[in-house]
Amino acid sequence: MNPFVYAPRAVDFHGTITAGDHRLKVYSLRSERFADASLPAADTIQRIFTAALPAPVLEADHKVGFGILHWANDGLYALVSTWYDANMLRLMVFLCDDLSKSEPVLTPLNHLNIITCVWELEIYKYERDVWMREVLAKQPASLTEDLIAAYLADGMKGTV
Repeated sequence: MNPFVYAPRAVDFHGTITAGDHRLKVYSLRSERFADASLPAADTIQRIFTAALPAPVLEADHKVGFGILHWANDGLYALVSTWYDANMLRLMVFLCDDLSKSEPVLTPLNHLNIITCVWELEIYKYERDVWMREVLAKQPASLTEDLIAAYLADGMKGTV
């Protein structure tokens, strides 16, 4: 179990990747204990997030969203969220065994009904605000490439 302690964590935005037929922003989130952890190779990140995508793909999926690699004190987590319909997120959360392997094993945490932790929530809040500003506030008839590009270009960096 985690202690009832809060300490700021570094969050970095690493651009976007294509995972399967989805385009995802890539974030890393590190506890102080893992401040120097290096990001795995791009192809490893791509494999992790492709494996972590919500399934099945549904008709209203936009195939755009974000992924978080979270080096937490109690383990390494991989989260993938994709925008669905106009204003909803689909989410998958996994425990990841070892990023130094070319094929890390992802263990789904859906049996725990975990959504996200307090640090990850700040990224979710940021992503919600970007989606509101770059897509919903513009009241488009449909999701266009210009709107997707603006959404994907805006990522969070700092501490949470």
